[in-house]
Amino acid sequence: MVRLRRVARGVVSLLVVAAGVGPWSGYAAAVPSAGPSTPPFVAAAPKWTKCADAAPGAGPAQCADIRVPLSWARPQGPTISLRLSRLAALDSKHRLGVLLFNPGGPGGPGAEVISESGRSLMPAELQRRFDIIGFDPRGVGDSTAVTCTGAALSPKVAVFPDSKGQFAAVRRQSAAYGSSCIKHSAPGLVANVDTVSAARDMDVIRVALGQQKISYLGVSYGTFLGQTYARLFPHRVQTMVLDGAMDHAVSPAAFLDEEASSLSEVFGRFARWCTASKSCALHGKDVTAIWDGLLARAARTPIPAPHAGGGATTVNADAIRMVLPNLLLFGPTSSLVPSSWPELGRAIAQAQAGDASLMAENSDVGQPQDAYAAVGCMDFPTQVRGYADAARRLKQARALSPHTGAASEAWLITDLCAGWPLPSTDPWGPQKITGTPPILVASTRYDPSTPLVWAQGLHREITGSALLIADVTGHTAYFNSGCARNAETAYLITGKLPVSDRCGA
Repeated sequence: MVRLRRVARGVVSLLVVAAGVGPWSGYAAAVPSAGPSTPPFVAAAPKWTKCADAAPGAGPAQCADIRVPLSWARPQGPTISLRLSRLAALDSKHRLGVLLFNPGGPGGPGAEVISESGRSLMPAELQRRFDIIGFDPRGVGDSTAVTCTGAALSPKVAVFPDSKGQFAAVRRQSAAYGSSCIKHSAPGLVANVDTVSAARDMDVIRVALGQQKISYLGVSYGTFLGQTYARLFPHRVQTMVLDGAMDHAVSPAAFLDEEASSLSEVFGRFARWCTASKSCALHGKDVTAIWDGLLARAARTPIPAPHAGGGATTVNADAIRMVLPNLLLFGPTSSLVPSSWPELGRAIAQAQAGDASLMAENSDVGQPQDAYAAVGCMDFPTQVRGYADAARRLKQARALSPHTGAASEAWLITDLCAGWPLPSTDPWGPQKITGTPPILVASTRYDPSTPLVWAQGLHREITGSALLIADVTGHTAYFNSGCARNAETAYLITGKLPVSDRCGA
């Protein structure tokens, strides 16, 4: 799971339905409600206009807003807005239907990603055969959005608490940040940004677009949204790729251990690459020793960050560790977006020289995490039973990650949700998905954010699914392996699972 804050920033700034089913105007239909005793929600067709941020070139994106219920328990009650973007199929004669795309998060602005970068992000054959639909899920981006104030992780609060007092401060920070989200967002929104509600919204999108079925490509958190949709609406799935998989069946403790261990493994691979590669600022040096020394130095005296465009003005060891969930994401084989590893090398080299500005800009400390925190706390509750429990979890994770020290998004979620003022509405548990066409689950072998073991677990939970493993390093096979991207494209078009379950770069 990853916010893909860097993905959204980098991608946007760079980065069976019969063809011709009556599509884009005058369509309205009923979407099943959350319960049998409530009337259905009537979905109206979107009114498309050219997106303000549409990239120039052939087939510019169109945007529209649709309405969905604020609470699916009250489908006839207040509504909120969802932002959609569309890249129309370039070969309308051979159009297969619609392909919904979610870039991850929670909090990834899918509508913006598709409108600004969809033509460069999506393989040409998908652009020919599908209307590609980006959407901002509830609480995100240009949909009715969660709005909080201040930094989610305060630079004044320990990220990795080592006392009861420090853990109490973590809980107070979580409660204060969550309360600010509730106060500054639309009434009732924060309590209704869970993934089950977002998946029901996806079916509103399907109906509004006049489709009997949809195809779906979800990466990172987008895999959890996709699998939830498949569980709720199995007969509405045409084809589905879940890449960089979340497994909702793991416990919070295993969530931390498995991700911290995987991130540690990828850091070791980064260090070896950096030493050997001329494209790394620390080429020829002992990167692990430099890293360990930098952490020890920052633990004694925070390092200035005079040129940071966001985040803290000084950076301590906690903040440096929390750079890794962002800058380890895209390995040396990444092609759709630039590899993040050279930037991590530069950040370490500059911090060693006394300027931690790049560290501050890329750390989770000192940054807002509005939709990410709100959705994450609904779906991935930490279930920490006090400081002793937190200390045990940290001790185990540190044993598995001696140089990276439990740095992971799993611990980020633990901090963000430690005192969250609303209860989880979709706590941990297996999905057990049946009744869908074959679904393709994908992963790299070394993923710092969504470990391979999660993809293996999800594969076992989806009847008839296949697992594709790309033998590369980085978050998601789609972004880091052209071979996997080609296999996913062929499956989305034909519905036929790949013959081989292995791929290279």
